[in-house]
Amino acid sequence: MKTGTEIHVLRDLARRVAEIAALPEQEEKRRAIRALNRLDAVPPRIYCFPEGVWLEILPWESLSCSDPLLRGWEMQLRLAIATHEFLRDDQPVDAVFNVPWDAEISGNGLQVEQTMTDAGDRQPYYIHPFSNLVLSSHSSLGAIHYERPLKEHRDIEMLRTPRVTVNQERSAEWLTRAHEIFDGILTVRRRHHWWHTVGGVCQTAVMLRGMDTLMLDMLDEPGWVQELLARLAANHQSVLDQLETGGFLSLNNGCEWINNGGIGYTDVLPAVGFDPAHVRCRDLWGGQESQDLVGISPAMYEELFFPHLQPIIERFGLGCYGCCEPLHDWLPVLKRVRNLRRVSISPWADIEKSAAQLGPGYVFCCKPHPAAVSTDRMDEAAIKRSLVETFTVTKRHDCRVEVMLKDLHTVQHEPQRLTRWVELVKAARAQVYG
Repeated sequence: MKTGTEIHVLRDLARRVAEIAALPEQEEKRRAIRALNRLDAVPPRIYCFPEGVWLEILPWESLSCSDPLLRGWEMQLRLAIATHEFLRDDQPVDAVFNVPWDAEISGNGLQVEQTMTDAGDRQPYYIHPFSNLVLSSHSSLGAIHYERPLKEHRDIEMLRTPRVTVNQERSAEWLTRAHEIFDGILTVRRRHHWWHTVGGVCQTAVMLRGMDTLMLDMLDEPGWVQELLARLAANHQSVLDQLETGGFLSLNNGCEWINNGGIGYTDVLPAVGFDPAHVRCRDLWGGQESQDLVGISPAMYEELFFPHLQPIIERFGLGCYGCCEPLHDWLPVLKRVRNLRRVSISPWADIEKSAAQLGPGYVFCCKPHPAAVSTDRMDEAAIKRSLVETFTVTKRHDCRVEVMLKDLHTVQHEPQRLTRWVELVKAARAQVYG
């Protein structure tokens, strides 16, 4: 397809995004999310994040553009349209087009070797229509073997501070191209979502040392573990310093997917003294997670890990915590984070304990088990029953709730399951909350 024709395709898609964004229901969605994020009493918000299943909804071969850059932009526009037309959940669609930086963050001096048998079958997918984060998936996704580079304790001396590198020329070209295509239709803006690129402290420690070895280190050499975590946390803070002083941060208080789930709309951010030319961490949502540490006790987490994570989270305006780890026994410690606003309640968390401890003071980010829509048969009655039970508990404890289906890689090539899941959760919400 010729470039002129591809641009015509993109403009048509952009016009449809703008039409959707102007609908009255979109503003109502924005208002409700702002209210939730400031902890007002609103009915639970419902989000469906297909992630890897986007490849079953919108396979790359169905796209029109062939130019690599424009092809990616086409995909993001189609994801935004499908969010409204197909998923029909509580995610808002905005008349914006986000252009990221062409950037990379160097390693920390130690290379984690990866081995996978299905590398050729993996396909990239965008985590969200308004995010630049790209991961890889495939319906028959296999495991990856990671070879730990921290073989000996003395190897810690090989750690180096990561460096942020931004290709200013190419980044400017992308922004100019986007303005040429979308001006007058969508608001083009620079927005880059760094958080998975920066990496987390806990996951990095596990990748460098190996999970089983690190677990033994916690018992045999806790002082060495403390030193490792202190260095990794310092590296993390250094990267944030580089992003902040370099002017590479951008707001995430809009329709963006933030951290490990949720939508960023809030009237709390940016912070007082905001300068659009130099966005600070305190103007943003930010956070950490520790899903690799599910095997340790709350006391060990508090002693070894929490002191290094708390300052990172508190550097941001609003804090998020968690991913797939069950946090119900760690909440007494986590609630010491002064700016904590959102807490991930994974499929393995105790709903009653979590709801009782969070109450109305935090956003209860409920994540039902994705297997409910991924197995051979989708049990609709069980899905609704489970959500009614969850909503009954969260309502009793006056929680501020959002429910999000995520971490998906397949729905057995039946994308309509996701639409049906949204309908079932809405019915459960109506039954409990009215």
